[in-house]
Amino acid sequence: MSTIADAERYARQLKGTVLFREVPEDRVRKWLYQSNVSIAEYDAGEYLYHKNDRTNRIGILLRGSAEVNRESRDGKMHMSTLKRNDLFGAASICGENTAYVTDIRAKERTRVLIIPENEMLDLLSSDQTVLRNYLSYLNGRIRFLNKRLDAFSKNSVAARIMTFFAAEADGNAYHVKSFTKLSESLCVSRATLYRALDTLEDEHRIRRNGKEIELLEEYEP
Repeated sequence: MSTIADAERYARQLKGTVLFREVPEDRVRKWLYQSNVSIAEYDAGEYLYHKNDRTNRIGILLRGSAEVNRESRDGKMHMSTLKRNDLFGAASICGENTAYVTDIRAKERTRVLIIPENEMLDLLSSDQTVLRNYLSYLNGRIRFLNKRLDAFSKNSVAARIMTFFAAEADGNAYHVKSFTKLSESLCVSRATLYRALDTLEDEHRIRRNGKEIELLEEYEP
């Protein structure tokens, strides 16, 4: 049985997550009471997931934020930032108990709902709506990774940047939250990134206004 004390409040919040979209709140609440799920707290800098972990589980951020990075001998690549209600750990379900390919570290005090693999599989087999939501989530992750792979297949830094912007832009605009994170996402130094942005602006392919990047052409990867 769950050790969650305030299932009422968490049931309302979980209704706003991709996993429980369109699932009646009373059904979510009943599942919280009956399943073997738990709440974990992480301080800033602590790992939610580490590449040396071997525990298969799904996590949902209830509070706070976390960074997803891939680290290797060649450096660190920033993949994404998780925020409230985001889900993570899908690659661990039905895996072969191998090391994770990314690390997830809390940016601030963070609270997470932990769903062990066996509980996740029971939930997917018993609720068609959750199953459909989960498959939709996986589809979105595959599309996200395909966009990243497409960007990294480009030989020039400028082409890589334009492919990244075209995939991530909202309409014809892209807001840079952090140039450091952007350079890590593209696996280039900040100096190289700035030079490439200068070149793209000189060629009238983008326009910069602080951290706002406007795409001035329809980019075809």
